Amino acid sequence: MQKRSRCIDGLALAVVCVAFAGAAGAVSFGPFAVAGLVDPQVGPSQVIAGELSLELGVFPIPFGSTVALAIRDLALTSGSATFTLDPALSSPASGALFSPSNEFLIPTLFLRIGDGASSFDLAIPNVTGFVLRSESEVYGLVMSPFQIDAGGPAGILTIEISAGVPEPGTALLLTLGLGALAARARKEIAR
Repeated sequence: MQKRSRCIDGLALAVVCVAFAGAAGAVSFGPFAVAGLVDPQVGPSQVIAGELSLELGVFPIPFGSTVALAIRDLALTSGSATFTLDPALSSPASGALFSPSNEFLIPTLFLRIGDGASSFDLAIPNVTGFVLRSESEVYGLVMSPFQIDAGGPAGILTIEISAGVPEPGTALLLTLGLGALAARARKEIAR
């Protein structure tokens, strides 16, 4: 019985050591410049801009592993609206990066949205996308479009965000993609 207790104590100590080693190995990237669009159901699209910073549990990422990912800082504006991480929570944007696919999932992104006069907190489920990275650095992040029910005359807002200043080829593709989204939004509004 005493051997079993020592084994369990040793296992518990190993788990604690690994947990602290994982936290100590976290690597921050950014701040990255953010570009994107807010496309309301009713009305014209608006540009969203600002910056964000990322943190990965380890880097470089061991092949075939999943690592912790978190958006550590977020400060965006679109018109008079501001978007930040919910300051009331210790981990408002934690998730996982799936390697080698570079896809990530944040189960719930907790935001605070303000307009200068008032603010409200919003939880957005299942935020996905992918991290732009090489073997030696992380140079950006692209989020899959997500929607927010604004509850007002604008209706449902579709938000598309990318962060970072990637190498010129990716920057060109990103600019073309955002331009196509804006053109599509204008075309739909004209109907």
